[in-house]
Amino acid sequence: MSVGTVQPGVSRVIVAAALAFFAASLSARETRPFQDLWIPPLLTGTSFDLTLSASTKSFWAGATTKTLGYNGAPFWGPTLVFNAGDTVNLKVTNATAEATTVHWHGLHLPAVMDGGPHALIEPGATWTPSFTVMNRAATYWYHPHPHEATQKQLTYGAGGLILVKDPIEAALKLPRTYGVDDIPLVFTSRRFYADDQFSFEGDNDKYGDYLLANGTLDPQVSLPAQVVRLRILNAEVERGYVLGFSDNRTFHLIATDGGLVDKPVALTRLKLMVGERVELLVDLSAEKRGGFVNLMAYNARQPFGFPGGEPGRSRPNGGLLNDQDFRMLRINIAAPTAASVKDIPTTLTHNAFPTVDQVTQRRTIHVTRGNPKGEFAFDNASYDMHDTSRIQLVKLGAVEAWTITNSPVFGHAFHIHDVQFKIVERSDGPVADYEQGWKDSVYVPRAASVTFVARFDDFASDTDSFMYHCHMANHEDSGLMGEFMVAKDPAAIDLKSVAFRERHEHPITQNMLAAADRQALKTAPAFESSDLDGKALSLASLTEKKPLVLFFIEEHCPCSRDASPFLDAIQADFGDACTVVGVINAEAAEARGWVKAANCHYRVIADPNDAIITAYAAQRSVYTTLIAPGGKIAKTYPGYSAEMLTDLASRIVSLGAVPAKPFSFDAAPKKLTAGCPFIGGHSVDDRFGQ
Repeated sequence: MSVGTVQPGVSRVIVAAALAFFAASLSARETRPFQDLWIPPLLTGTSFDLTLSASTKSFWAGATTKTLGYNGAPFWGPTLVFNAGDTVNLKVTNATAEATTVHWHGLHLPAVMDGGPHALIEPGATWTPSFTVMNRAATYWYHPHPHEATQKQLTYGAGGLILVKDPIEAALKLPRTYGVDDIPLVFTSRRFYADDQFSFEGDNDKYGDYLLANGTLDPQVSLPAQVVRLRILNAEVERGYVLGFSDNRTFHLIATDGGLVDKPVALTRLKLMVGERVELLVDLSAEKRGGFVNLMAYNARQPFGFPGGEPGRSRPNGGLLNDQDFRMLRINIAAPTAASVKDIPTTLTHNAFPTVDQVTQRRTIHVTRGNPKGEFAFDNASYDMHDTSRIQLVKLGAVEAWTITNSPVFGHAFHIHDVQFKIVERSDGPVADYEQGWKDSVYVPRAASVTFVARFDDFASDTDSFMYHCHMANHEDSGLMGEFMVAKDPAAIDLKSVAFRERHEHPITQNMLAAADRQALKTAPAFESSDLDGKALSLASLTEKKPLVLFFIEEHCPCSRDASPFLDAIQADFGDACTVVGVINAEAAEARGWVKAANCHYRVIADPNDAIITAYAAQRSVYTTLIAPGGKIAKTYPGYSAEMLTDLASRIVSLGAVPAKPFSFDAAPKKLTAGCPFIGGHSVDDRFGQ
C-alpha cells in the first residue's frame, strides 16, 4: 500500500498528569465542531467494479492523513446493493503496493469465491469472482482478509457495506430511503501520531482514541422526525460497544447479522462486538425540530475482559475512550419526509432455524494461549495457512453444533465464514433477546462458552476451505484463526493432499516474457531422475525422437492445480507421440499427495531442492518448457492461456510430425496467467535477480 511507512512517534496527546490530561481531552472533544456524516455512495446492478487504492483524508483542520479507499473514496468504500437470487459479477482491482483480498463477510457462497486469506490479489492484479446471492435481506460487508495484514489494511480504511434485498423485506413498511431515513453507520476508532497519520503498531494499537462513523470524526446527521432505520456495523479492531441513546429511549432491533428477526425487539441497551451488525428502528416522530439526541456507547464499568474496558489511556491496552461512556453520533431532528414511516411493524418474518434435535455432529473449539506466534490460538496452535492437518472437515448438508470455549484471559468475537447460525446456549447466562436472530459473529466473554447450530449446505469442495477466527483483527493476524472444509464425503479427504493454499493472480511482466523468449534454441539442461513410480527419467532418452513438455509446479499453488487438467489433456491426446513431465518442488511423499489431489496422469518428478526448476529458470509455477527432439528448447511459456495451449499443441504437431488434432481449450484463461512464485530452498529474487 502506498500509505507510507509509519514512524513511531508521540500520539496526539498532551503530556501531562493522566487525570488532568484526560479531563482536558474530554473538554476538547466536546468543543470540536461537528462534521456532517459521510454517506457512502450506492452501487447497484449485477456487475460491480471495485478498486482499492491509496487515498487521503483530512480528519483535522489543516492536516492530511494517508488512507485507503475503494473507488476513490477517501476512507472506506461504496455500499453494494445485491438482490437475493441474482448472479453478481465482480471485478476487484488492487491498485496498492501490497497484496490484498476481499472477503464478502456474512455471504453464503462457494469457498473459492469467499475471499479469505488464500485468495490474494497481488498489486496491479484483478480478481473476478462471481456467485449467486443466496442470503436473506440484511446488512453485510466486504473487507480485506490477507493473513497477518488484515489489521493494517482495515486501519487505513479498506472496507464497505453490502445491502441484500429480498421480497420479504421489500413487502414490509420500513424506512428504506438510503441516506435519508435508512442510514448506514460504520463505527471504528483511530489513534493518531503527532504528524496526523494513523498510528499503526499492530497489537499496540488495538484501541483508537477518536471515534469515526463512516470515516467521519465528530459525526452529526440530520434525520427526519419519524421512524428511522440505523444499519450499524462494529468495524473496530478490538473495542466492543454497549449501544443506547442519551435520553435512555427505547429502540427496536429488526435485524441481526444475517437477516430479519421474527418480531421487533424493544431495547434500551445492546451489546455490539467487532464484526457484528444490527438494524435498528428509532422513533423520532415526537421530537421537536431543531432538537437532537445522541447515540451513545455506554462502555464504562464493564466486566473485566470486555474489549475496551481496560482503564489505561495509552498503548498497548489503553485509549482515551476506554472504560468511558462516549457519544458516537449526534442526531439532529429535521422535518419529516412526505412518505414518512410512523409505525413500527409488529411482525417481520418467520425464521426456520436449524435445531439441536437436527444436529448430526458436535465440535468444541477452545481459545487457548498461542504457540508459538500469538497471545491467543485455537486449541493450542497458532494458525499456519500452509498447515492443512488442522482443517475441520464438515459433511455437506450436515447440521452441526459448535461450542466455542474461551480462556479466562479476555473476551473474543468469534466469526465463521459461509454460514449463518443460531445461538442456542451461553454459559454466562441466557441468550440475549437481541441475539435471537441469524448470526455469523458472536461475542464469547472470558471464561465462558457459546454454542451455536448451523447447517452447512449448498457448497462443497475437496480443495478450498472457509475460515473461522476471532474478528478482532489483531488477534486473527497473530494466529487466532482456523479453517473448515465442506465436503460431500469427508472420510475420503486426505488432508495431507489439501495443499493448494493462497490464490494469487500474478501479472506477467514484459521482463518475464523476454526472459522466456531468450530460452529458445538453448540446449536443454540435462537431468537424470526418476518419476514418482520409481521409473527412470532421462532428458536424453525422453527427447531422442519426440518432443518433451516440462510443466513446473509449486507444491502449494492452486494455479498449478487449475492448469494441470490441460496438460493432462495434451498428454492424453498425443499419447506416445509426446511426453509431459511435471516437475514439483517437493519431496516424493508430498509430491504424491499433490498428484492425488490434482488427479493428474502425466509423469511427475520430485525436485525438492529446486535443481531442475532453477536450471530451467522457472520463475513461477505453470511455467512450461517445450523441448524439441534432439534436446533444444523450442519454446518457453511463463504462464498459460487458451491461446498458449493452442500454440503448444500446434508446435507439438510440428515437432513430432504427427497429424493435426482438433483441440479446444475454451475453459482456459483468456489472458496469459502465471502461477505462484516458488518457495523452495531459495527465493525467486535470489535466483533471478529481480
